[in-house]
Amino acid sequence: MPDHAAALVLAPKVALRRLGEDQGAVMVRFHDGQLFTCNDVTAAFLEALDGRRTFNAVVDHLLESFEVDRAELVADLRPIAERLAAEGLIRPADADADGPGG
Repeated sequence: MPDHAAALVLAPKVALRRLGEDQGAVMVRFHDGQLFTCNDVTAAFLEALDGRRTFNAVVDHLLESFEVDRAELVADLRPIAERLAAEGLIRPADADADGPGG
């Protein structure tokens, strides 16, 4: 899991594009052409990674848009964030850009 105290961003050479309202999004990792699909909650999570918000701040931000219990949202997003980090799709904002996807 990315450090909860670190602000998060999409990794370099990763693009996120919405497919339309309630249609989720796709992510492309340019260094290998890997395509990932995202549901609306995951897309909103990724869009909120602005380099200033930590994981917990992103959760707080999303609570303004989704009618869900905070604990449930954390439980849903934690494994997603872990997988995204493991795939090199997200990283701490201050991480070296030469890491996965860099």
